[in-house]
Formats: sequence, C-alpha cells, structure tokens
Amino acid sequence: MGGGTRSPREKWQHYDNRMETETWYERFDAVESVELVDLIHTEASTVVVKDAQLEKRAKQARAQLRSLPLFGALGLDTVVHTEIWNNEYSPIEYNHRAAGEVTANELEFPLLHVVTQDGITEHGEEDLVRGLVEQSQAEDGTYILVTDTTAPKTPTYTKKPGRSIVDDFPPIAVRDYASLTNTFLEDVLEARSRIPVVDTRNVFFHAASALHAEAGAPADSIEAVFDYTEAPPDSPVWDSARYFLVHDLENVLEDYSEHIREALRSWTEKGDTQKVANHILEVLQVCDYDASKLEDYRQRDPEYR
Repeated sequence: MGGGTRSPREKWQHYDNRMETETWYERFDAVESVELVDLIHTEASTVVVKDAQLEKRAKQARAQLRSLPLFGALGLDTVVHTEIWNNEYSPIEYNHRAAGEVTANELEFPLLHVVTQDGITEHGEEDLVRGLVEQSQAEDGTYILVTDTTAPKTPTYTKKPGRSIVDDFPPIAVRDYASLTNTFLEDVLEARSRIPVVDTRNVFFHAASALHAEAGAPADSIEAVFDYTEAPPDSPVWDSARYFLVHDLENVLEDYSEHIREALRSWTEKGDTQKVANHILEVLQVCDYDASKLEDYRQRDPEYR
C-alpha cells in the first residue's frame, strides 16, 4: 500500500485516485479478503454483539454508534437505531432507519441494529427486536444486534422470567465487540494504527491513523488525524469535512461548533470533541465552504497548505 519509490508527485496522484474511487475501508487491500464470517467466526444468521460502551448512562453515555464503521466495512450499511442518536453529522455514510418508525417486515437483511436493553423494554423496540430475530431465523438473513448485554430479553414474549432471546433461539451466536475490533485492527489494518485502543474502538479513526502513519502525518490521536493542514489526501477525515458540503449545512455552520462537538460524542468514547470540531470548521472556513476549493486544498501537498 505504501508510496514505495514513487516520486512526491506520483504519490499525491496515487492518493487522489484512491480518494475519488474508494470508500475509507477500501483503501486497505486486506479488506477485500475479509468477510463478516471471517470476523465473527460463525455462519449463524443472528448474532448478538455485546458492546460494553452501551452500558454507560447519563453524562457517561458516549460512542453509541462506534460499531457502525466496523460493520459497514463488512457490508452492513443499513442500520436501525433510535432517532435520539441521530444528528447532523456522521463520519461515515450509512442508511439510517429510525427504530420508532419501522416494523420488522419493512426491513431487509443484512441489517445492523444498535439498541440497549433499556431501549428494548422501556422505549418500544421489543416488538422490532423480536420480529427481526424471527425473520432472520426464518429467512437465514444476517441480523447483527449490537447491545449492552449478552442475553437481551423480550419479556412480553417470554413466559419464563429471565429468559433471553439467546435461550429462545439457540442458533443465535454471541460475540464481544472489543474482540471483533481487535481482529479487524490486526487483519485489515495490519496493526498500523497509532491510536491506542484504550482511547477508541471506533475503527474509522484507526483507519485514518493507519493512513496518516503511512504518509508520515500525525497519527497518534483522534485530534491529530483531524488536523487538515497535515492530513494526507486519501485520509478518511476529508470525507467528514465533505459531509457538511454534501448535506448543505453551510447555513448553520456559524454556530455549528457546538452541534459538531455534541454529535462527535456519539462516535468517540473520550477526549475533547471541541478540538476536533474546531479542525473541521477551520478547514471549511479556509475553503469558503466550497467543494471545489476543498478538493484543491485536499490535493495540495501539506507543506503548502
């Protein structure tokens, strides 16, 4: 993947070509040989994935959507989650279906569903979860349920107290999100990320770090990879900046710093999101919120930005 013996001009052109034709995860050759079954090590149609981050509540609740880049890279880009977590910023593109606005028979597989046990039993997603599990089993459709427990319960449907969907449907496999990210970081990113996993298990940021490290750019933190004055042209962070232009958010950008900061909380486990928000706003301001100027700036050698 590296620039090898390319001249600087050839190296930047190489980055430009990859940026124009590939999504963030396709910039890693190894992703072509890794499928969902290779990561989860099961052919079960329904898989419960426990993400410990979802256990956190109140002010500690962050990074509820951190699993989306991992599964998106493996072909699950339709995602069901509560509208509460939806906002006017996302580091990746995905097809969001609001949990409170769909029924199981309106959805198709493969499907990713992120919900807490509280969301299932207290906020109206019990029928949806139960229906999707039943359809997944009947149709052999891939349904990944990311939640805060290894034994999600749908008590309305279960006569025996304490019984979970894993008990009711023995073919369901159970996996741990942290373990899955370890495999992805090793097999797809080839352990090239410089960001410690204790800081984040969102693989989008690790992908950015790996590409930055390859290009000799700052790569040891989330804030560092969002420094657009140093970001290599094929970095996924440019997708984040472009998001605002694609979604025509210029009219609210003047006071959008707070919105970006809060939105980033859905994707990051810790750290000062304000600094990242400032980097995004700065590059958009430098480029006058103009897509063509942003592209020119991206393609420019960092030494001349």
